[in-house]
Amino acid sequence: MQPQDTNNNSRNDSLTRSATYASLSVALILVSAKVWAWYSTSSVAVLSSLVDSALDVIASAITFFAVWYALSPADSEHRFGHGKSEGLAAFFQSLVIAGSALFVCYEAIQRFLDPRPLQDIGTGVFVMIGSIALTFVLLAYQRYVVKKTGSVAISADALHYKTDLLVNLSVAIALPLSVYTGLTVIDPIVGVCIAGYIMWSTWEIAAKSLQILLDEEINIEDRKRIQKIAEQHSAVLGFHDMRTRSAGSTLFIQFHLELAPDTSLFNTHTIMDEVEDAIREQYPRCEIIIHADPLGFPEKRDHFD
Repeated sequence: MQPQDTNNNSRNDSLTRSATYASLSVALILVSAKVWAWYSTSSVAVLSSLVDSALDVIASAITFFAVWYALSPADSEHRFGHGKSEGLAAFFQSLVIAGSALFVCYEAIQRFLDPRPLQDIGTGVFVMIGSIALTFVLLAYQRYVVKKTGSVAISADALHYKTDLLVNLSVAIALPLSVYTGLTVIDPIVGVCIAGYIMWSTWEIAAKSLQILLDEEINIEDRKRIQKIAEQHSAVLGFHDMRTRSAGSTLFIQFHLELAPDTSLFNTHTIMDEVEDAIREQYPRCEIIIHADPLGFPEKRDHFD
């Protein structure tokens, strides 16, 4: 790996860690503010937002430790590194978020059965608007970090903060609407709708995490791009049996290259190094294994695309 690649990876690691600090800090601030808002308003909608933020603290803490562990270097017990901890953290986040949605549904049903008037709406609206502004700033930074690093854990963390924007906006609208119309049923209805949306959003988090944990291939566009890069080398006469997987932000790539039968071992090694360098220019954080075959050599090949 070139020094420039090492420096880029180091910068990306620092960005990823900083995103976890920001996420955990924002989650703690929002929980404190929403406890005050719920105590002041007695609103189920505010409670749903509070529960969501409380679970954000748990999820962000999990992400913090998962990223810290994932970025630790490979060791004798984990030769491929620790990147899969990001996928595990994201999957656990999906379970936590789904649990929060069920709790909010339960509280909303109780409020349907036992309606209560809302109080101190101004405090609730003020807290919700402040939460929207703070969450928006955090999401902007998380999007920047994900674009630079490709971190699955930060991407999952950003996804449930996206739901927070809708949750907080819904609550900010529901509180005054319930008071001005006199329809107390609006509050639990909004709570149920928020819970449903939270439950729906967990599927994307769970799906991405399972892709990592089950060693699913990276997307077809990237596989075709990697093949094209390899085939552009003038000495490469064939390409087959590519296999890929990801662990956090690290890609693992292996494939066979066909070379002229009279290519020396020294030249073969040089060609493979040059192909690896070309791929790493586009995919800096990757581990590559290349097997060289003489052109025309009969062998069993896999039947996958």
